[in-house]
Amino acid sequence: MWKLTILPHPAITIFGGSRLALDSEYAKKASEMAKILASDGFSIITGGGPGIMEAANLGAIEYLRECKITNHVHCPPVISAGIGLIRLNKDKVNPYVQENIVLDHFFARKWLLVRYSIGFVVFPGGFGTLDELFEIVTLVQCNRMAKVPIILISKEYWTPLIDWIYTRALAQGLITKGDENIIAVMDDVAEAAEHIRRYCIEVDRSISYNGEKK
Repeated sequence: MWKLTILPHPAITIFGGSRLALDSEYAKKASEMAKILASDGFSIITGGGPGIMEAANLGAIEYLRECKITNHVHCPPVISAGIGLIRLNKDKVNPYVQENIVLDHFFARKWLLVRYSIGFVVFPGGFGTLDELFEIVTLVQCNRMAKVPIILISKEYWTPLIDWIYTRALAQGLITKGDENIIAVMDDVAEAAEHIRRYCIEVDRSISYNGEKK
């Protein structure tokens, strides 16, 4: 917790598959997404591993490098964090993590990935990504967490899941009307970033457009 409190706030957590190559379409979008958010004053938190996580941390670092060249006085020293898990996979933490946290247990890791973030961007991934997504959705559904932006990137990838939510879970009364709106699905990362900006302005009028206090 202490390591995460030194990050500039607010922070956004980016989830996604570890098996995607860094030069894949989804990874490139994750890097672009993180760079846009970092330029708006958000810290970037990931699981610290390869794939989408590495791409997102890279985007934050790319912003920081450019910031130090053009405007070094106002650049945050730390903006990219990774929260990993011992023995989760053979890969070490990706090289773009500045603040690295490694834990023993899934539950502690997932809690930290959620605790300090005011929004979540979810790129295509497998079971682990779905686990992280639906834990957050459940917290919001059960009023254990405020309704924050939860954005899925790639309509093509996520549409079957959204269809299931509408045609199965909602249609059969297994979720309450309105719960389907907890999640937003987008293709454009700039649109997703704008969605997060609007949320921040609505919940805290003291936060300006670039994340700094007015």
